[in-house]
Amino acid sequence: MKRLLIATDSFLPRWDGIARFMYEMIPRLSEKFEITVVAPAYPGKKPEFDNVYIVRFPIRGWKVADINPSKVKRGQLKKLVKRADVVWTQSIGPIGAFTMYYAKRYYRPLVSFVHSVEWDLFSQSLKRFKTFVRETTRKLVRFLYNKCDVIIIPFEGMTPMLEDVGVDRKKEVIHLGTDIKKFIPPESKALAKRNIGIDPNKLVIGYVGRFGREKDIDTLYEAFIRLKENYPNILLLLVGGELKKPFASMEHVKIVGAQSNVVPYYQAMDIYVLPSLTETTSLTTMEAMSCGVPVVVTSVGYIPEYVKHKENGMLFPPKNVERLILLLEMLIKDPEMRVQIGRRARATMQEHYSWDMTAKRIAEVLDRF
Repeated sequence: MKRLLIATDSFLPRWDGIARFMYEMIPRLSEKFEITVVAPAYPGKKPEFDNVYIVRFPIRGWKVADINPSKVKRGQLKKLVKRADVVWTQSIGPIGAFTMYYAKRYYRPLVSFVHSVEWDLFSQSLKRFKTFVRETTRKLVRFLYNKCDVIIIPFEGMTPMLEDVGVDRKKEVIHLGTDIKKFIPPESKALAKRNIGIDPNKLVIGYVGRFGREKDIDTLYEAFIRLKENYPNILLLLVGGELKKPFASMEHVKIVGAQSNVVPYYQAMDIYVLPSLTETTSLTTMEAMSCGVPVVVTSVGYIPEYVKHKENGMLFPPKNVERLILLLEMLIKDPEMRVQIGRRARATMQEHYSWDMTAKRIAEVLDRF
């Protein structure tokens, strides 16, 4: 078996899109590669993978946006890179950046998966210095990704974005997927709500993911508060993080921290909302659709390619509260529309998006070296 080194600045037990991706890919790829993962040592219960060696570097006590950077043990990392036949990175944080540098230095084949538009992600996550951070990140992206032999991108639209920054390396498009056997509609929506402590008579508008600034949960909250005046039976369910400070009113708002199993929460939702300012694919949108939940999501990244407006979901422009209210009100008032859009959403995932296909394509790229 070829020795594959996977480097990531985001990993379990801290759940986000990259961690979810790794959780799905590692078991599938371990059938073909001898895998070593180098990742941050986030606190919490750390899952194990059969026949996978995991090296964890300690994290720092401060955060950049909502992520604690790692203290990279450079000597140990050099040895891991030298031992690898192929290096596959997932990020440009400290672990990812140093791994890319050493892979180039020691002539190891380097493949990177670009999970986000980093210069947008980092700048949108901050209150101040947005322009400086954006331009600095663009320079870092150009410096690091031009060291790669192949760059994997999740949708075609990232090619011109990277080329505009000055990244000219070979690119392979591999779409992400979801686990349609795990993310399934509930047998009973009422029972699904009871199971997580919600009144089954409530209409649940939900979100799953990090609570970072770029996720723009404030837009969702503003739309919810204004809708609640006319629809007092609605409830806002936010899963995956902690608010830095409470909303002006927490009435009819339920906050749930990061969860290893988010299926019960999707199943309890009547409508899923993603108000993000920047995304590539949005795994949470795919998971909600797989659970048969009608989605109302921003038209960013690859999302408009698989969410077709008023067919299998709804699209709205980022930060457009008025448009979000209009779409949510349509779904609140029309239960049959929710059912039909939810069914078509699940059918889209079943027919076109599978983790097995994603893993097969990634393995083909990694196996070239």
